[in-house]
Amino acid sequence: MIKVLHLLLKFKNERLASGSDTINEHKKIAEEKGRLIWGHSSSKSTKLMSDKSRALYKNQFSKGIDTYCFFLTSIKGEQELYVGKLSEIYFRGEITSASPLKKFIPSYYAGNVGTGFPADKNNTLVDVSNFFKVDSKYVSRIKVRSSAKDFTSDVGRSSLFYVDINEDLEKLLIELLSNPEAKFQYEVEQEDVPDDVTVKDKPKDKPLKRLGSSTGSYKRDSKTSKNAIVTAKYKCEVDTTHENFVSRVTGENYVEAHHLIPMEYQDDFDTSIDVEANIISLCVGCHKKLHHATYSVIEPLIEKLYDDRIDRLKDCDIKLTSHKLHNYYK
Repeated sequence: MIKVLHLLLKFKNERLASGSDTINEHKKIAEEKGRLIWGHSSSKSTKLMSDKSRALYKNQFSKGIDTYCFFLTSIKGEQELYVGKLSEIYFRGEITSASPLKKFIPSYYAGNVGTGFPADKNNTLVDVSNFFKVDSKYVSRIKVRSSAKDFTSDVGRSSLFYVDINEDLEKLLIELLSNPEAKFQYEVEQEDVPDDVTVKDKPKDKPLKRLGSSTGSYKRDSKTSKNAIVTAKYKCEVDTTHENFVSRVTGENYVEAHHLIPMEYQDDFDTSIDVEANIISLCVGCHKKLHHATYSVIEPLIEKLYDDRIDRLKDCDIKLTSHKLHNYYK
């Protein structure tokens, strides 16, 4: 059996003039468009990837083989790892200056794409979907094919690597990409939010709908959910004594984020319901109960959570009656 070849790009997370940085600008495109074209910069005029290697990847794409591109950087001495499902690879010049594909490239360098070297330093561009952060422990599960070294060791000065991944990482990616809710909760856990984060309840504009989605499919911001969990001190807000296990990511009681007003009802409101005031920190059992139990079982829980949150929701200009909330769960 032929082993699937994946790709890894090492990059520097640069601070931009706008105050943003490399990661956040790429995340923004991925979230808004549902797709991202990442330009891998190089001062070299020659290709970083051979035609033969690209042909191998294209063969995998044509056969529907799940192929991943990993993005590795270091922030304050700590490695950060991101991943996207890879669907195409372009060489410099293949995306022209007038190409509609440029809308999937961050604006801070999209203008240079297709203008020719040296203005266009984007040597190789990768087209990915489902871009998200992965626990850095998986860095050791990715090995350079030519040397079998992982990225916790010295792999040389190159920034583009042909890589293999181990079974644990492959299973994780298959699970997360097949289960959007599990993927979202995983992304929430990966968000780095300080314990002393301050949340101010105020109205926010409605979030964007997912590109090409049906009515009601609004995107959720994982950092907003993590803010809500941290301000709840990683406690279950139905019952603070509910403790399942300690998360190996946060070192705290494991909880999940739940939107009290489900996001599918965003169209019923004039402002965003993806706000901390509408996000409840729940243990796994209570979270599953709210999603799957009969109404008679969850009715008192909904009433409790409504009473706990109605004042905060009002501060966000979210007009909600108890009757309306209960109807969402019937």
